[in-house]
Amino acid sequence: MSSRAVPLIVIGSVHTALAESAAAQLRRAGNLVYVTHSAEGCLRVATSVAPDVVVLDAAFPRRIERRLKAHPTSARAQILHLTDDLSSLAPQRPRAAQTVGPHAA
Repeated sequence: MSSRAVPLIVIGSVHTALAESAAAQLRRAGNLVYVTHSAEGCLRVATSVAPDVVVLDAAFPRRIERRLKAHPTSARAQILHLTDDLSSLAPQRPRAAQTVGPHAA
């Protein structure tokens, strides 16, 4: 995570209502949140703003995650995968990619 006082989170999801709901919860918790609604849009924003966390729609192609990890601006971001359960969206410390939601192992 970065040394900034407020965590910066990018949410990318084709499900507008779900992404906006997640963003609202995270903003209420004091985070700075950008929302995008396409895989390429998420990639553009995340590689521009150096996020602490990137929340990817589980339906996005895996290449998006690989490109985020390969880009110097987004390589340090924790990557989470958004399903339909927002209860576990509190940013966590592990650096490995993980699935967030009821289908998580």
